[in-house]
Amino acid sequence: MPLAEITDLLLRAILYLRISDLTDTSTSIERQEKGGRRKADDLSATVVRVFKDEDKSGFHTYVRRPEWDAALDMLRQRLADILIVFKVDRATRQGIPQAAEIIQIVYQTGCRFISIADGIDSNNEGWELQLTLAAHQAHKESKNTSTRVTDLRADERDAGRWMGSRPYGFIVTPERKLGVHEDEAEVIKAVVERLLDPEEPWTLRGVAKWLNEKGYDSPRWAGRKYRIAQLEAKGEPLKAQKLREKKLKTPNSWSWPTVRQLVTSVVMTGFLPHQGDIYRHSETGEMVRVGPEIISMADSTRLRALFGSRVPVHWTRSAVPGARSQDTKRPVTGLLVDYLYCGECGARETHDAYWVRNGKPWPRYRCNRRHFSGRCPGTLMKGPIADALVTHAMFEKLASMSDDDPGALAIAERWAELRHPDRVMRRRELEARITDEEQFLTRLEDEKLEGLFRGTRGEARFRQRYDASQGRLEQYEAELASIPKAATLDVTPFHEIELFQEAWERYDLAEKREILGLVLNQAWLFKAPTSGVKPTLDRFRFWWVGDDEPKDIGVPMTITED
Repeated sequence: MPLAEITDLLLRAILYLRISDLTDTSTSIERQEKGGRRKADDLSATVVRVFKDEDKSGFHTYVRRPEWDAALDMLRQRLADILIVFKVDRATRQGIPQAAEIIQIVYQTGCRFISIADGIDSNNEGWELQLTLAAHQAHKESKNTSTRVTDLRADERDAGRWMGSRPYGFIVTPERKLGVHEDEAEVIKAVVERLLDPEEPWTLRGVAKWLNEKGYDSPRWAGRKYRIAQLEAKGEPLKAQKLREKKLKTPNSWSWPTVRQLVTSVVMTGFLPHQGDIYRHSETGEMVRVGPEIISMADSTRLRALFGSRVPVHWTRSAVPGARSQDTKRPVTGLLVDYLYCGECGARETHDAYWVRNGKPWPRYRCNRRHFSGRCPGTLMKGPIADALVTHAMFEKLASMSDDDPGALAIAERWAELRHPDRVMRRRELEARITDEEQFLTRLEDEKLEGLFRGTRGEARFRQRYDASQGRLEQYEAELASIPKAATLDVTPFHEIELFQEAWERYDLAEKREILGLVLNQAWLFKAPTSGVKPTLDRFRFWWVGDDEPKDIGVPMTITED
């Protein structure tokens, strides 16, 4: 429906629907929507948006419900007049704090909240108390369920039943015991054989590389494919398709930490793990068995002795103050950290500043996935050479930009912030204050129309507050207008490339990284066509500020049919 038509409606309603566990036979969402639309019709309101959170818990605070957040934002922006839910426990099971958030939004925006099954309507007197009690009851029900589940899990552990997701190498029986998955068990035994080879034991990285070369599915991908096959066999194609389309955080690749975690897990010995060790019965103290062993206890003891402690994979390195990673916030030593990625697999390129080659320091950028023996041919380039090539490409890009280029305008504005941070901060502060004053004036006018300033005294009080706010607003606007705007579009430093290159050499690492971030969103490094050739700029691909993001770099991260 066009926006112009929506704004002309007398009452605009939005529906919020939620279900914790969506199945192929569930009709809860349809019933909630049907009830909500019927209620909207009774109110002569038009449903302008339906928000649905499927497979989302309303109890756990760590679960993000994007549709619920979007519904509340729509109310805050006054794009809807009524929020309708079928029952309060569909909106929240987090108790009084979230009920208070709903009440606050109703107070601030004047919108209407309706819970059909609970009989709650914010137009009725005492609805706040009704909502608070209903939200508390919903939270209490979920909390009681959580307590019962905790007690149940303790009994299940004593009985030796498996309660987690399927571990690699096993299948979960209907009795919640573990049985051996023959194909995956053979992979595990081959891994153990190589790690414990008495003559020439393999390293974890070597084993990970071998597994990737053989094409074995990593544990996470193998578990996903097994679950999809289970759902299809049970006749639940909807859930199977949703799981197939859901993106995984990692590619189908083994790494040495994955191998380490696999061979040091006590579940491989057939015993039930709990908090990283073998679970013992709460009364007898006996070790509880959950299934057959794939790795013998003797071999498991040796493996845990060899690989049981975590090996640090990074150290905090000294760097120029202020030169810190955008993601990890740790000091960095390379210009391209955070900006450079592997063009072969899409993984981040890490900067190893302390690697030594032929007895000399040889700082380098390398594919992080390849470093962990992941499935990637790997990309590598000496650090100073990569920095110089990308810097040269940056200068060429700046020289080719015209004044009205969208990228140039974005770069120049950021450049002005670096040159005049005090102006930028003051401008933002004034803009925020102007917005606050305008909202305050609008609120005063609304209150006057509602009759809150009655009589001579009320009129005097309104005029005093209104004039004072209007005076502050004019003062802020005058000061904002006095701040020069021309500086925000000053692109002169970027056109004088020779002078800029000379200045570049004097910048420290932090300043160089700041300037690089003005021009470059991301860069990818590809392998050389043949070994032993001199590094060239054509091995890079860039995503410059103002350009469209490349779509054909990286690897697919969803389960395929094969």
